[in-house]
Amino acid sequence: MKMVIVIVLVGFWTVTGVSTYAQSIENRVTVLTPGYVQSIEGKGFLPGAQTDGARKVASTISLVQGEDTVLIVDPGMAAPKVWNNIFSTLHSLNIAPKDVTHVFISHHHPDHTTHLGLFPDAVIVDFWASYIDDLWEDHPDNYEIAPGIKVIRTPGHTDEDASLMVETAEGTYAFTHLWWGPNLEPKEDPLAEDPNGLIHSRQRVLQQADWIVPGHGESFLNPRRKVVDLTKEQRDTLIQAVEKASASWTEAFSNGDPAGCANAYEVNAVMTAKPFGTFTGRNSIQSFWQKLLSQGYANVRYNEPKLEVINARTAVLSSKWEMNKAYGVITKELWVLQRDGLAKLKIDAFEVLGKK
Repeated sequence: MKMVIVIVLVGFWTVTGVSTYAQSIENRVTVLTPGYVQSIEGKGFLPGAQTDGARKVASTISLVQGEDTVLIVDPGMAAPKVWNNIFSTLHSLNIAPKDVTHVFISHHHPDHTTHLGLFPDAVIVDFWASYIDDLWEDHPDNYEIAPGIKVIRTPGHTDEDASLMVETAEGTYAFTHLWWGPNLEPKEDPLAEDPNGLIHSRQRVLQQADWIVPGHGESFLNPRRKVVDLTKEQRDTLIQAVEKASASWTEAFSNGDPAGCANAYEVNAVMTAKPFGTFTGRNSIQSFWQKLLSQGYANVRYNEPKLEVINARTAVLSSKWEMNKAYGVITKELWVLQRDGLAKLKIDAFEVLGKK
Protein backbone atom coordinates (compact mmCIF):
# COMPACT_ATOMS: atom_id res chain seq x y z
CA MET A 1 0.00 0.00 0.00
CA LYS A 2 1.92 2.89 -1.30
CA MET A 3 0.90 6.46 -0.55
CA VAL A 4 3.61 8.68 0.83
CA ILE A 5 2.31 12.23 1.17
CA VAL A 6 4.71 13.31 3.88
CA ILE A 7 7.90 11.38 4.50
CA VAL A 8 9.69 11.68 7.82
CA LEU A 9 13.36 10.92 7.35
CA VAL A 10 14.96 9.25 10.33
CA GLY A 11 18.69 9.53 10.40
CA PHE A 12 20.54 10.54 7.27
CA TRP A 13 22.92 7.77 8.20
CA THR A 14 23.37 4.43 6.58
CA VAL A 15 24.76 0.99 7.14
CA THR A 16 27.93 -0.45 5.70
CA GLY A 17 28.18 0.74 2.12
CA VAL A 18 27.37 -1.70 -0.62
CA SER A 19 30.53 -2.60 -2.46
CA THR A 20 30.90 -2.28 -6.23
CA TYR A 21 31.48 -6.04 -6.10
CA ALA A 22 28.05 -6.64 -4.53
CA GLN A 23 26.33 -4.28 -6.96
CA SER A 24 27.85 -6.03 -9.95
CA ILE A 25 26.85 -9.60 -9.01
CA GLU A 26 23.25 -8.81 -8.01
CA ASN A 27 22.64 -11.70 -5.63
CA ARG A 28 18.97 -11.95 -4.62
CA VAL A 29 17.46 -13.13 -1.35
CA THR A 30 13.89 -14.40 -0.81
CA VAL A 31 12.56 -15.67 2.50
CA LEU A 32 10.22 -18.44 1.36
CA THR A 33 8.65 -18.92 4.78
CA PRO A 34 9.55 -17.45 8.19
CA GLY A 35 9.90 -20.06 10.91
CA TYR A 36 8.73 -20.09 14.52
CA VAL A 37 9.02 -21.90 17.84
CA GLN A 38 5.76 -22.08 19.81
CA SER A 39 4.94 -23.65 23.15
CA ILE A 40 2.07 -26.13 23.59
CA GLU A 41 -0.02 -25.73 26.71
CA GLY A 42 0.74 -28.41 29.28
CA LYS A 43 3.86 -29.63 27.48
CA GLY A 44 7.54 -29.02 28.21
CA PHE A 45 8.93 -26.35 25.90
CA LEU A 46 12.65 -27.21 25.84
CA PRO A 47 13.62 -30.42 23.98
CA GLY A 48 14.89 -33.16 26.25
CA ALA A 49 13.81 -31.50 29.48
CA GLN A 50 11.10 -34.12 30.03
CA THR A 51 10.08 -37.27 28.22
CA ASP A 52 6.62 -36.03 27.22
CA GLY A 53 7.65 -32.54 26.10
CA ALA A 54 6.39 -31.11 22.82
CA ARG A 55 6.41 -27.87 20.88
CA LYS A 56 5.52 -26.44 17.45
CA VAL A 57 8.66 -25.78 15.39
CA ALA A 58 9.29 -24.58 11.85
CA SER A 59 12.55 -23.44 10.31
CA THR A 60 12.98 -20.24 8.33
CA ILE A 61 13.42 -21.48 4.75
CA SER A 62 14.99 -19.15 2.21
CA LEU A 63 16.16 -18.88 -1.37
CA VAL A 64 19.40 -17.28 -2.54
CA GLN A 65 19.93 -16.67 -6.25
CA GLY A 66 23.37 -15.73 -7.47
CA GLU A 67 25.70 -16.10 -10.40
CA ASP A 68 25.01 -19.66 -11.62
CA THR A 69 23.75 -20.44 -8.11
CA VAL A 70 20.32 -21.38 -6.77
CA LEU A 71 20.57 -22.12 -3.07
CA ILE A 72 18.02 -23.21 -0.45
CA VAL A 73 18.68 -22.40 3.21
CA ASP A 74 17.59 -24.80 5.99
CA PRO A 75 14.96 -26.99 4.27
CA GLY A 76 13.44 -28.22 7.50
CA MET A 77 10.18 -28.66 9.39
CA ALA A 78 7.09 -26.69 8.38
CA ALA A 79 3.36 -26.67 8.98
CA PRO A 80 1.07 -28.68 6.66
CA LYS A 81 0.93 -27.37 3.09
CA VAL A 82 3.78 -24.89 3.64
CA TRP A 83 6.11 -26.91 1.44
CA ASN A 84 3.41 -26.95 -1.25
CA ASN A 85 3.39 -23.16 -1.05
CA ILE A 86 7.19 -23.07 -1.23
CA PHE A 87 7.23 -25.13 -4.42
CA SER A 88 4.49 -22.93 -5.85
CA THR A 89 6.67 -19.91 -5.16
CA LEU A 90 9.71 -21.57 -6.72
CA HIS A 91 7.61 -22.48 -9.76
CA SER A 92 6.55 -18.83 -10.10
CA LEU A 93 10.26 -18.01 -10.23
CA ASN A 94 10.86 -20.73 -12.88
CA ILE A 95 12.86 -22.82 -10.40
CA ALA A 96 12.40 -26.60 -10.34
CA PRO A 97 13.93 -28.84 -7.63
CA LYS A 98 16.53 -30.03 -10.14
CA ASP A 99 17.62 -26.42 -10.66
CA VAL A 100 18.72 -26.01 -7.02
CA THR A 101 22.51 -26.13 -7.07
CA HIS A 102 23.20 -25.91 -3.31
CA VAL A 103 21.50 -26.45 0.03
CA PHE A 104 22.97 -24.74 3.08
CA ILE A 105 22.20 -26.03 6.58
CA SER A 106 22.96 -23.74 9.50
CA HIS A 107 23.39 -26.71 11.87
CA HIS A 108 22.44 -30.36 12.13
CA HIS A 109 19.25 -30.23 14.22
CA PRO A 110 16.40 -32.10 12.48
CA ASP A 111 14.05 -29.10 12.41
CA HIS A 112 16.42 -27.57 9.83
CA THR A 113 17.18 -30.69 7.77
CA THR A 114 14.04 -32.83 7.45
CA HIS A 115 13.48 -31.95 3.78
CA LEU A 116 17.02 -32.21 2.40
CA GLY A 117 15.88 -35.02 0.10
CA LEU A 118 13.64 -32.66 -1.89
CA PHE A 119 16.73 -31.40 -3.74
CA PRO A 120 18.67 -34.57 -4.68
CA ASP A 121 20.92 -32.89 -7.27
CA ALA A 122 22.12 -30.11 -4.94
CA VAL A 123 25.46 -29.86 -3.18
CA ILE A 124 24.82 -29.81 0.57
CA VAL A 125 27.01 -27.34 2.47
CA ASP A 126 27.48 -27.11 6.21
CA PHE A 127 30.03 -25.62 8.61
CA TRP A 128 33.02 -27.67 7.47
CA ALA A 129 32.34 -29.49 4.20
CA SER A 130 30.21 -29.96 1.10
CA TYR A 131 28.57 -33.22 0.08
CA ILE A 132 27.20 -34.69 -3.16
CA ASP A 133 26.84 -38.30 -4.25
CA ASP A 134 29.81 -40.05 -2.60
CA LEU A 135 32.09 -36.99 -2.51
CA TRP A 136 32.83 -35.31 0.84
CA GLU A 137 34.98 -32.19 0.41
CA ASP A 138 36.25 -30.26 3.42
CA HIS A 139 36.33 -26.47 3.32
CA PRO A 140 37.81 -23.71 5.53
CA ASP A 141 36.14 -20.87 7.38
CA ASN A 142 35.01 -18.02 5.10
CA TYR A 143 34.28 -20.56 2.38
CA GLU A 144 32.95 -18.94 -0.81
CA ILE A 145 30.20 -20.95 -2.47
CA ALA A 146 29.80 -18.35 -5.23
CA PRO A 147 30.66 -14.67 -5.69
CA GLY A 148 29.32 -12.80 -2.67
CA ILE A 149 27.98 -15.98 -0.99
CA LYS A 150 30.14 -17.42 1.77
CA VAL A 151 29.94 -19.68 4.82
CA ILE A 152 31.43 -18.60 8.13
CA ARG A 153 31.69 -20.74 11.25
CA THR A 154 29.57 -19.42 14.12
CA PRO A 155 29.56 -22.01 16.93
CA GLY A 156 27.44 -21.43 19.99
CA HIS A 157 23.97 -22.90 19.56
CA THR A 158 25.86 -26.05 18.54
CA ASP A 159 29.53 -26.64 17.82
CA GLU A 160 28.54 -27.28 14.18
CA ASP A 161 26.74 -23.98 13.58
CA ALA A 162 27.56 -21.86 10.54
CA SER A 163 26.08 -18.71 9.04
CA LEU A 164 25.59 -17.93 5.36
CA MET A 165 26.64 -14.39 4.41
CA VAL A 166 25.18 -13.04 1.16
CA GLU A 167 26.13 -9.72 -0.39
CA THR A 168 23.31 -7.98 -2.24
CA ALA A 169 22.48 -4.55 -3.59
CA GLU A 170 20.68 -3.74 -0.33
CA GLY A 171 23.49 -4.90 1.95
CA THR A 172 24.76 -8.15 3.47
CA TYR A 173 22.33 -10.79 4.70
CA ALA A 174 23.25 -13.27 7.45
CA PHE A 175 21.27 -16.52 7.52
CA THR A 176 21.97 -17.76 11.02
CA HIS A 177 20.72 -19.60 14.11
CA LEU A 178 22.59 -17.26 16.46
CA TRP A 179 19.14 -15.76 17.04
CA TRP A 180 15.81 -17.53 16.78
CA GLY A 181 13.66 -14.53 15.87
CA PRO A 182 13.54 -10.77 15.31
CA ASN A 183 15.01 -8.12 17.60
CA LEU A 184 18.05 -10.26 18.44
CA GLU A 185 15.94 -12.74 20.40
CA PRO A 186 16.46 -14.70 22.52
CA LYS A 187 18.99 -12.67 24.46
CA GLU A 188 20.31 -15.92 25.93
CA ASP A 189 19.93 -19.18 24.05
CA PRO A 190 18.62 -21.81 26.51
CA LEU A 191 19.88 -24.58 24.23
CA ALA A 192 23.36 -23.16 23.53
CA GLU A 193 26.08 -25.79 23.75
CA ASP A 194 28.70 -23.03 24.12
CA PRO A 195 27.30 -19.78 25.60
CA ASN A 196 30.67 -18.02 25.43
CA GLY A 197 31.15 -19.11 21.84
CA LEU A 198 27.66 -17.84 21.07
CA ILE A 199 28.60 -14.36 22.29
CA HIS A 200 31.73 -14.31 20.13
CA SER A 201 29.85 -15.58 17.05
CA ARG A 202 27.09 -13.01 17.51
CA GLN A 203 29.64 -10.22 17.65
CA ARG A 204 31.23 -11.53 14.46
CA VAL A 205 27.95 -11.54 12.55
CA LEU A 206 26.80 -8.16 13.88
CA GLN A 207 30.03 -6.63 12.56
CA GLN A 208 29.34 -7.90 9.03
CA ALA A 209 25.57 -8.07 8.49
CA ASP A 210 23.08 -5.41 7.49
CA TRP A 211 20.14 -7.84 7.52
CA ILE A 212 19.66 -10.88 9.75
CA VAL A 213 17.50 -13.86 8.80
CA PRO A 214 17.06 -15.83 12.05
CA GLY A 215 16.50 -19.56 12.30
CA HIS A 216 12.86 -19.30 13.36
CA GLY A 217 11.45 -15.89 12.43
CA GLU A 218 11.11 -12.87 10.17
CA SER A 219 14.20 -11.15 8.78
CA PHE A 220 15.17 -7.83 10.36
CA LEU A 221 17.59 -4.96 9.99
CA ASN A 222 20.69 -5.29 12.18
CA PRO A 223 20.25 -2.60 14.87
CA ARG A 224 24.01 -2.55 15.49
CA ARG A 225 25.13 -2.20 11.91
CA LYS A 226 28.10 -0.02 11.05
CA VAL A 227 27.44 3.57 10.07
CA VAL A 228 28.90 5.29 7.03
CA ASP A 229 28.10 8.57 5.34
CA LEU A 230 26.39 9.20 2.04
CA THR A 231 26.66 12.36 0.02
CA LYS A 232 23.66 14.67 -0.14
CA GLU A 233 23.37 13.87 -3.85
CA GLN A 234 23.18 10.12 -3.15
CA ARG A 235 20.51 10.58 -0.48
CA ASP A 236 18.47 12.99 -2.58
CA THR A 237 18.61 10.75 -5.64
CA LEU A 238 17.28 7.76 -3.69
CA ILE A 239 14.63 9.69 -1.76
CA GLN A 240 13.28 11.40 -4.87
CA ALA A 241 13.10 8.08 -6.71
CA VAL A 242 11.14 6.48 -3.83
CA GLU A 243 8.77 9.46 -3.63
CA LYS A 244 8.14 9.33 -7.37
CA ALA A 245 7.56 5.56 -7.39
CA SER A 246 5.22 5.78 -4.40
CA ALA A 247 3.22 8.56 -6.07
CA SER A 248 2.89 6.42 -9.21
CA TRP A 249 1.56 3.54 -7.13
CA THR A 250 -0.94 5.83 -5.42
CA GLU A 251 -2.21 7.08 -8.78
CA ALA A 252 -2.63 3.51 -10.03
CA PHE A 253 -4.49 2.50 -6.87
CA SER A 254 -6.77 5.53 -7.10
CA ASN A 255 -7.53 4.66 -10.72
CA GLY A 256 -8.32 1.04 -9.87
CA ASP A 257 -5.36 -0.17 -11.94
CA PRO A 258 -3.87 -3.39 -10.45
CA ALA A 259 -1.25 -3.67 -13.21
CA GLY A 260 -0.05 -0.17 -12.36
CA CYS A 261 0.11 -1.16 -8.68
CA ALA A 262 2.15 -4.27 -9.50
CA ASN A 263 4.55 -2.23 -11.62
CA ALA A 264 5.89 -0.67 -8.40
CA TYR A 265 7.47 -4.04 -7.53
CA GLU A 266 10.56 -5.86 -8.78
CA VAL A 267 9.77 -8.89 -10.93
CA ASN A 268 10.66 -11.30 -8.09
CA ALA A 269 9.40 -9.13 -5.22
CA VAL A 270 7.88 -10.69 -2.11
CA MET A 271 4.79 -9.23 -0.44
CA THR A 272 3.65 -10.46 2.96
CA ALA A 273 0.12 -9.25 3.65
CA LYS A 274 -1.16 -10.44 7.02
CA PRO A 275 -3.51 -12.19 7.44
CA PHE A 276 -3.83 -13.00 3.72
CA GLY A 277 -0.49 -14.68 3.09
CA THR A 278 2.74 -14.26 1.11
CA PHE A 279 2.75 -13.37 -2.58
CA THR A 280 5.90 -13.83 -4.64
CA GLY A 281 6.47 -12.30 -8.05
CA ARG A 282 4.80 -9.41 -9.82
CA ASN A 283 1.99 -11.53 -11.30
CA SER A 284 0.95 -12.90 -7.92
CA ILE A 285 1.09 -9.44 -6.37
CA GLN A 286 -1.01 -7.99 -9.20
CA SER A 287 -3.67 -10.64 -8.56
CA PHE A 288 -3.80 -9.63 -4.90
CA TRP A 289 -4.31 -5.95 -5.68
CA GLN A 290 -6.86 -6.79 -8.36
CA LYS A 291 -8.94 -8.76 -5.84
CA LEU A 292 -8.66 -6.00 -3.23
CA LEU A 293 -9.68 -3.27 -5.64
CA SER A 294 -12.62 -5.34 -6.90
CA GLN A 295 -13.91 -5.45 -3.31
CA GLY A 296 -14.16 -1.68 -3.15
CA TYR A 297 -11.08 -0.83 -1.12
CA ALA A 298 -9.90 2.73 -1.83
CA ASN A 299 -8.56 6.01 -0.44
CA VAL A 300 -5.42 4.67 1.22
CA ARG A 301 -3.25 7.08 3.18
CA TYR A 302 -0.18 6.82 5.40
CA ASN A 303 0.01 8.17 8.94
CA GLU A 304 3.37 9.09 10.47
CA PRO A 305 5.49 7.50 7.71
CA LYS A 306 9.22 7.08 8.26
CA LEU A 307 11.78 6.52 5.53
CA GLU A 308 15.12 5.14 6.64
CA VAL A 309 17.99 5.34 4.15
CA ILE A 310 19.99 2.11 4.27
CA ASN A 311 22.58 2.75 1.59
CA ALA A 312 22.91 4.52 -1.75
CA ARG A 313 20.45 2.12 -3.40
CA THR A 314 18.10 1.10 -0.61
CA ALA A 315 15.57 2.63 1.78
CA VAL A 316 13.00 1.17 4.17
CA LEU A 317 9.60 2.73 4.73
CA SER A 318 7.42 1.98 7.77
CA SER A 319 4.11 3.59 8.66
CA LYS A 320 0.59 3.29 9.99
CA TRP A 321 -2.02 3.22 7.22
CA GLU A 322 -5.75 3.45 6.74
CA MET A 323 -8.27 3.32 3.93
CA ASN A 324 -12.03 3.35 3.56
CA LYS A 325 -12.59 -0.18 4.88
CA ALA A 326 -9.55 -1.05 7.01
CA TYR A 327 -6.48 0.16 8.87
CA GLY A 328 -3.14 -1.35 9.82
CA VAL A 329 0.63 -1.02 9.86
CA ILE A 330 3.45 -1.32 7.34
CA THR A 331 6.43 -3.02 8.94
CA LYS A 332 8.77 -2.92 5.94
CA GLU A 333 8.67 -1.57 2.43
CA LEU A 334 12.15 -2.22 1.05
CA TRP A 335 12.72 0.10 -1.92
CA VAL A 336 15.71 -0.53 -4.19
CA LEU A 337 17.05 1.89 -6.77
CA GLN A 338 17.29 0.12 -10.13
CA ARG A 339 19.93 0.59 -12.80
CA ASP A 340 17.52 2.76 -14.81
CA GLY A 341 17.16 5.16 -11.89
CA LEU A 342 13.66 4.04 -10.89
CA ALA A 343 12.86 2.75 -7.39
CA LYS A 344 11.08 -0.59 -7.07
CA LEU A 345 9.80 -2.60 -4.11
CA LYS A 346 11.78 -5.73 -3.31
CA ILE A 347 9.96 -6.54 -0.05
CA ASP A 348 6.54 -5.34 1.09
CA ALA A 349 5.31 -6.40 4.53
CA PHE A 350 2.12 -5.01 6.03
CA GLU A 351 -0.68 -6.09 8.35
CA VAL A 352 -4.40 -5.39 8.62
CA LEU A 353 -5.16 -4.56 12.25
CA GLY A 354 -8.89 -3.93 11.92
CA LYS A 355 -11.86 -3.15 9.72
CA LYS A 356 -13.97 0.02 9.56
